[in-house]
Amino acid sequence: MPESSGLRNSGCIARATVYALAAPGANTNIITPFSVGDNASAIRVTVCLTTSSVFNVRVTDGSTAYSMGLNASSALNAGDLYTFTFGARHYSSQTGTTALTYSFQVETDSVINYLLVEEIIGAAV
Repeated sequence: MPESSGLRNSGCIARATVYALAAPGANTNIITPFSVGDNASAIRVTVCLTTSSVFNVRVTDGSTAYSMGLNASSALNAGDLYTFTFGARHYSSQTGTTALTYSFQVETDSVINYLLVEEIIGAAV
């Protein structure tokens, strides 16, 4: 599912496009985890679920993982389209060498109607 289209110096890189994906399971990665580029970045995610659910971003450095709720950890309404943008970096500041990876999960198992994940580079946000 990962896509890596676009130039590294352009304003937007498509990371994943999902349409009518069978239910991945509760608290299971919807897409393969990915790292952003070395430039200052943000991730923009647009999502529509078939069942109301909390939608989380999952960030890990390979040893410690955190699931962080989007929409103030309130469930998204089924059938509604939501877009979220948040800052992202390639490495943890503490080590400077440990790559961070990003993915997304739902807390209630549900078909994913639509999911678009884009990396926004530099001042394009």
